[in-house]
Amino acid sequence: MIQSFLTVGQSVLHLFLMGAVGFLMGKTKQMDDRTAVGMTNLLLYICTPFMLVVAFQNAPADGGMAGFGIAAALTLAFHAISILIAHLVIRQKDAGQQAVFRLTAVLSNCGFMALPLQSALLGSAGVFYGSAYQLVFNLIAWTYGLAMITGGGAKPSLKQLLNPGLLGVLAALVLFLLRVHVPDLLMVPLTHVGNLTIPLPMIVIGYQLSQADLRAVLRRGGLWLSMLLRLLVFPAMALALMLALHIDRTVLLAVMIAASAPAAAIVNMLTVHYGGDTELSSSTVATHTLFSCLTMSLMVGLAMALAQ
Repeated sequence: MIQSFLTVGQSVLHLFLMGAVGFLMGKTKQMDDRTAVGMTNLLLYICTPFMLVVAFQNAPADGGMAGFGIAAALTLAFHAISILIAHLVIRQKDAGQQAVFRLTAVLSNCGFMALPLQSALLGSAGVFYGSAYQLVFNLIAWTYGLAMITGGGAKPSLKQLLNPGLLGVLAALVLFLLRVHVPDLLMVPLTHVGNLTIPLPMIVIGYQLSQADLRAVLRRGGLWLSMLLRLLVFPAMALALMLALHIDRTVLLAVMIAASAPAAAIVNMLTVHYGGDTELSSSTVATHTLFSCLTMSLMVGLAMALAQ
């Protein structure tokens, strides 16, 4: 069991050391919001879709789609249970704060934080099954998440639902289902560019941490409750359910990595676009990310030890 914790902990530490680059660049003013937005767009529109295509090309041929479907069904069930629990226990007088704390408890950073770890620990199969989590996550974020931030006052548009993350999964899935083989001439550059999905998001996250007012947000009780749910309770719940159902080990670990990731950056994106509490959301997401250095190692390491 100790070896499992050490293996995951080392991989998580590697990611946060990459994030230290962004943190230092932010503190020394070598990186600003415009740079971070540009890097994020590169990740969303180019690097992540390329990585998904490569992963799906190397996806398990036998039982691959069955595992993908199981991962998607599990993700839907986890989110339904998480939303119910968050609504029962997170109750703030201020509606804006309540929305932020509920969403940061429910929605995980299953892209930027989970994909690099899925790739490092499980290879292409981990990214393949992890993309099923992303598929469901995107739909929930732009429906439930949008309704929470706006109080139900805004409806998701087709453009929002068909965002780069979802389109990347769908494009890679279509190629996989049609058994379209991407030639090596294209696979080599796709692989190299897709590999940027590991360091770039961590640099962006490191920059965001350098700009966050952590001291102010740590004094809010709602933050600690949202972190307890997102980083420990919900991942433990997911692990217990998957172990009880005897889920395939690779599927279990891929989903577990996504389920144990810190709060999703999309929470901050929604508050920025729809007039929510942006200072609270950005600081809360950053604080979740900082603490996840320990909790992801703990939860994923536990999953590796128990899922034999």
